[in-house]
Amino acid sequence: MLHGGYVPGRPYIVSGPPGAGKTILAMQFLREGLEGGERCLFVALEEPPNELKINMRGFRWNLDDLDVLDANSDIRRFEPTPILEISTEEEPAKMRSIGERIRKTPDFESKEVTVHSLQQLLKNLFLKKNYERVVIDSMTALKYFCMREFEETVTTQSFMRYLAESKVTSLLTLELPEEGEVPPEAFLARGELRLHKLRDETGIKRFLSVEKYKGSSHDESVYPFDITNAGIVINTASMPAMAL
Repeated sequence: MLHGGYVPGRPYIVSGPPGAGKTILAMQFLREGLEGGERCLFVALEEPPNELKINMRGFRWNLDDLDVLDANSDIRRFEPTPILEISTEEEPAKMRSIGERIRKTPDFESKEVTVHSLQQLLKNLFLKKNYERVVIDSMTALKYFCMREFEETVTTQSFMRYLAESKVTSLLTLELPEEGEVPPEAFLARGELRLHKLRDETGIKRFLSVEKYKGSSHDESVYPFDITNAGIVINTASMPAMAL
């Protein structure tokens, strides 16, 4: 559908409603990179890394060498406690070393993640680790939990610009409402894959479309896909679902 794949070094969006398969598609993107000998990073902003590891087990992919950065904010206590921004020295963990339990929240201080601290941390990691692929899951969580409302648009633009300048191929997942305005990152990304989820009397049907893809030709049809034990499998042999 992309006529050869992503153009390297650019930021892309994978959008869709909850449960459409965004994280699975993003993880397949990283698995392909690992199999090609690339350094890959998963930034967890939405679910704890231990749950991510458990959720991915059913696919039986070898993700042991994947670096996972736990960028989830710690739960703040009700009484006043020191709030520390996520450290620029924070180190990702290899998937193989992630335990079964959620990381414990510190008793006396909490880690707060802001888009500025995360951007600085990523800048340091990109220099040290030479990552070639990164997934940020999700931009929606980053906006809800790491940005103040009045700075959302400008900060998003700055963050997307930074990813483009970093020359790392980035995939950012984005929760897309069924109705309403298109989020600004969809305009700023160099391409957008959109996952659609429809329900009828027979159950849930899933489809994929390329909404935007700059710098290359691409298939403009909408195709059905299934989530199997091999991951997301697109049925390009069937008739495109033009009704969407």
